[in-house]
Formats: sequence, structure tokens, C-alpha cells
Amino acid sequence: MGKFVQILEKITDFFSGKLQAWLVFLLMAMVMVEVLARYFLKSPLSIADEFGGYLLISISFMGLGYTWKEGGHVRIELITNMLPEKIRTRLRFLTLIMAAVFCGPLITGSYYMLQDSLLFEARSGSWLRTRLVYPQSILLIGSILLLIQFIAEILKALNSLKNCPEKNSGEDD
Repeated sequence: MGKFVQILEKITDFFSGKLQAWLVFLLMAMVMVEVLARYFLKSPLSIADEFGGYLLISISFMGLGYTWKEGGHVRIELITNMLPEKIRTRLRFLTLIMAAVFCGPLITGSYYMLQDSLLFEARSGSWLRTRLVYPQSILLIGSILLLIQFIAEILKALNSLKNCPEKNSGEDD
């Protein structure tokens, strides 16, 4: 099970982490070129706004799995930190299952949106007329990457449940 979790986390690290880091660099370079073109050529790049938005969505949505893996999502642990370790471990397992179940409608909704975009050949409103199925596919891929990370976390939590020490209550059996 540990090897499988490592594979899942490597998928998250690459697609949700390293690839998105490169997209941040690409977005930064595109904005810099946009500013320089506007300043020196007195004419902005027409594609920077549209593709900048697509890159921003990709960085945000596809980065969800990596952000979860690194503990970057907002957490409120005031009450859970006061609980005994066994209860805290069980609660974490339960909430991870609930979060993974949440990915189901997210994946399904993204898939249906892609189907509609393909069916109606939806395009952006800009002069580029970008087929929206390409940037919208980012939502589906990001949802799947988040689910992959949840599966890895569930397996780790399951392993923690098995290894969680039972505390003796001081009573004889």
C-alpha cells in the first residue's frame, strides 16, 4: 500500500505541483511581455488577457491536489487538536472520505460541461475564438488530481488507524 501511495503522490507532485509552478513562470513571463509591448510598442498583446485567465484557472484548479498534500488549504484545528489521538485519527479518516465523495459531483459536473462545450462547439468571446473545451478540461483534470490526492490521504489515514495505539483505561478485562 505504501508504494501505491508514493505513486499517487508522485502524480500529484508532478501534475499538480511542478507543472503548475512552470505555468506560474509562464504567466509571469506573459504579463511581462504584455507590459513591455504596451510600454514600448504602445500596443498590448491581444492574447495576454485571455490566456492569462486560462493559466490562472489552471494554476488554481490543478494546484488543488498539491495544495492539499502540502497542508495549504485553510484548516481550523482548535477543537480537533483537543481530542484524543484515536478519535482525531478516525475523524480525519471520515472527513477525507467525505471530501473524496465531494469530488464525485465535481468530476461529473466538469465532464458534462465538457460534453456541452463539444456538442455546441462553444468558443470564447474574444477575437481568438478559442474552443472552450480546452480551458474547461482543466476543471476535470484538476478534480481528478484532487481525488487522486484524497485517495492517497485516505490510504495513509487507514494505515494510521491500524497503527494507532489503544490506550488502556486502567480496567482489567
